[in-house]
Amino acid sequence: MTPAVSSPHETGSAPALTVAGIAALLASGCCVAPLLLALAGISGAWIGQLRRIEPWSPWLMALSFAALAFAGRRLYRRPARAANCGVDDAACRQANGAARRWFWVVAVLALVPLAAPLVAPWFY
Repeated sequence: MTPAVSSPHETGSAPALTVAGIAALLASGCCVAPLLLALAGISGAWIGQLRRIEPWSPWLMALSFAALAFAGRRLYRRPARAANCGVDDAACRQANGAARRWFWVVAVLALVPLAAPLVAPWFY
């Protein structure tokens, strides 16, 4: 009997990755989103209203990195040995590659608001 491969829902990383992604998107809403909208040809006076999120950006980034740390711990920690796993059972050692890929996508997404103030002078 081989155990099932752990999914992101079983490891508890899916909610943490979701929170990290949403927090990173909101944190970049004040700075990166207007630039991306202008590059896409979308304009209007309402874009200036996105600056209201700016005071919350550091807190949202902290939430994003805390959720990423939690998800990373759940995804990359050594799993406890199950009672029905053999010594060389490959199914017990197999990690969820899709969840790990999403972890790194969200991590890069969370780094965008941190890098935006550093690269912004190049565009102005």
